Amino acid sequence: MRKLVRCAFLLVPICLATLCGAQQWSGILDPTRAINWSGAGVGGIPPRTTICATVAASACSNGSADCTTTIQNALKACSAGQAVSLGPGTFLISSSLSVPSNVTLRGSGADQTILNAKGSANAPVQLGTGGVTTTDVNNSVSITGGATAGSQNITVSNASGISIGKYIMVTELNDSSFVTINGGEGSCTWCDGYWNGARARGQIVQVTAVSGNSVSFTPALYSAYSHTPLATYFSASAVYAGVENLQVMENNTGYTAGFYMGGCAYCWIKGVEVNYTDGDFVQVHWGYHDEIRDSYFSNAFNHSPGSTDSDVFIVDKTSASLVENNIVERAHVSLMLNWGAAGNVVAYNYTEGEFDAGSTNFVIGGISMHGAHPQFNLVEGNVADQIYADQVWGSSSHNTTFRNWFEGTTRACNPTSGRGTINCSGTSGWWPFQASRAEQIGALSTYFNFVGDIAGSANQQNLTAYGNSTSHVAILLSPANRIYDTTNYNMTFGYGESSDDGTGPGIDSTNPWKTALLYNVYTYSNTTTNCDSNGASSTCTATLPPSFYLSSKPSWWGTLAYPAIGPDITGAPGGNGHANLIPAQNCYLNVMKGTEGGAGGPLTFNANTCYGGGGTGSGPAAPTGVKVVVH
Repeated sequence: MRKLVRCAFLLVPICLATLCGAQQWSGILDPTRAINWSGAGVGGIPPRTTICATVAASACSNGSADCTTTIQNALKACSAGQAVSLGPGTFLISSSLSVPSNVTLRGSGADQTILNAKGSANAPVQLGTGGVTTTDVNNSVSITGGATAGSQNITVSNASGISIGKYIMVTELNDSSFVTINGGEGSCTWCDGYWNGARARGQIVQVTAVSGNSVSFTPALYSAYSHTPLATYFSASAVYAGVENLQVMENNTGYTAGFYMGGCAYCWIKGVEVNYTDGDFVQVHWGYHDEIRDSYFSNAFNHSPGSTDSDVFIVDKTSASLVENNIVERAHVSLMLNWGAAGNVVAYNYTEGEFDAGSTNFVIGGISMHGAHPQFNLVEGNVADQIYADQVWGSSSHNTTFRNWFEGTTRACNPTSGRGTINCSGTSGWWPFQASRAEQIGALSTYFNFVGDIAGSANQQNLTAYGNSTSHVAILLSPANRIYDTTNYNMTFGYGESSDDGTGPGIDSTNPWKTALLYNVYTYSNTTTNCDSNGASSTCTATLPPSFYLSSKPSWWGTLAYPAIGPDITGAPGGNGHANLIPAQNCYLNVMKGTEGGAGGPLTFNANTCYGGGGTGSGPAAPTGVKVVVH
């Protein structure tokens, strides 16, 4: 697994952005612990009804001849605001397609248009090819003023290279009171990309005005950056590029991901499928306001730790992006926020069937924070086996979960590697029971908010270990004894590695619990709604809003109950009466006719069938008066 040593923590909250207007979390979260998530994502995906070219499968011998050049030439010939349409059928891709700025590559549906990928590159489909470069880093300038929480203006030592529409990665030297790259498996010297791990924490903003050495930008700074702050300015390698309604079928030929977004701003993938990924389903590096939505990611050739985890991988200080309404089936880890990812929203995704081929009884997957230093991210409304903010490669902080259902286990099935029909019958299907923890907050993860979640499930309660019933614990705090296999937990706080039993030297910490907020979190094993504020609040009496980032029920939700999950929901079919189906889960179970574990998969998927055309995002449009700059 991608590669969170104990450091001395000061129990002093970081100061977050001052926000204009009341947020939907007002009265529940202190403004020092949250940000405005309402603008995450593209801000409305443009429909692009003008088709500049249509490519039929027959143009490339219906999949027997390489179609990479034919499709790429069509994309290059498009004007801004237009789309290339791929007809039904199979298209052989032997290298990589690059989608230009302001152009959409659109198939006829993920069940109709198939890119048969048989090359080796970053990905069969790329949106943006770069991001922050060594030259950009060498041109970084010191921030001499204004780097305070909520600021939208800084003073830099030299703004001569900064112009409207460019992007700035704001960083600081690691604050040892809560930030570290030293984890249980070593030091994550690559976690910041260029500074040997010394600048793990930061965010990306876009320049709106420059006057002398004064630079204005959006969004506001999520926090103060006071430890030798630095501004690294760069141009996006692509803007407003999109891919829709097609399938990438990989063949274990050496791609790093199914889709790659590198230094892309306001870019998206929507209604796509990736099956049997060579590496990750999607990678997003140095992204800004990107969006991954209404898609189906199924199966991988390998289910083992390494340089990839067959997941949706949001990294390298990618900021203000949205991962919404997706299905992730039979991954290793499903959704991962890593390497300084900040201010993103991961919402209403359904993940199931994750496993590790080398340890098939080990509960792995769901949503992960794995390498220093993800911060200020919102995880809302997901249904998954677990959330795990681990300490393997360093710290994380100030992340919020809201109205999720984390079940504590998932059904795993054969085969455990390669491509093949999924068999869950008899001994070919099992429920992993080792390290079963629905919500697991590692020793280096602090200032987390847990609000309105359901932790645990009947499946977790019914786990057996070596043929014997297991025992159940609602909330366990380090350094108490923790059992690896014969006891499962709804929540644990402050432990090191997954195998940490609380007796090992050094890594365990009480700080994750001391800095956490539990606000009406339902623990399944004791049927209790928990309020434990640790000083952040004292009553837990405020009514939970439907969402912390959506202003109203989205159009793609359909007729399903909204909100779907929470201790204030009663009479629902899941979560001991507290969890209704979310749209992605309904699509998988009731439209695609999937079963937990993925039997028979990958299944037939079309976003229009599930969501009537899919969503178009929930945030506002790009800032007015901002031009885009592309290399």
